[in-house]
Amino acid sequence: MRCLLIDKILDYEKGQRISGVKNVTMSENFLQDHFPGFPVMPGVLQLEAVLQLASWLVFATTECTKKTCLASLKSIKFKEFIVPGDQMLITLELTALDESHAGFNAAIAVGGKRKTEIKGGTLSFIDAVMLEDPLKAKEHFDFITGNAPRGGFRSGKGSLL
Repeated sequence: MRCLLIDKILDYEKGQRISGVKNVTMSENFLQDHFPGFPVMPGVLQLEAVLQLASWLVFATTECTKKTCLASLKSIKFKEFIVPGDQMLITLELTALDESHAGFNAAIAVGGKRKTEIKGGTLSFIDAVMLEDPLKAKEHFDFITGNAPRGGFRSGKGSLL
C-alpha cells in the first residue's frame, strides 16, 4: 500500500516554491496506534508529507523526469502536535538547485500557526521512471493541482480507473 500524504497542491512556481495541504483525519490507520487515546500525526509522516510535496515540485520543474529522496536535514523542529481535524498547510522553498540535487526549507502550519519547521534540507534526484510510470504520475499531479477534471484518474486508453 502506498501512503499518499498530499491532498491538494495549492500553487507552485517551477524551480522555486510549492504549497499544498494534507487533511489529517481520524480514519487514517497510522493514528490508531500513535497514540491510543491521544492520536497525533507522527513527526516522521509530517516529514514524509513535506518530502512528497518537494518531489512534486522537482517533478514539475524537470518536465516530469525526476523525483526525489531525502539526502540530509540540518534541523527539524516540532513545535506543537498536529491532531485529527487539522489541515496541514505545507510550504516549501528551494534554496539551491542543480542537475542532481536541491536544497530546501519548509514549514507546516495549521490555522495560521506554525507547527513544524525544516531547515537546510537536501534532496537527491532519481529518474522518475525508476519509481513509477511518469505518465500516471503526471495524471496524479494534474489531479491534485486541479489541472485535470475532478472525478477520476485516466488510465491507459482513456478508461477511468
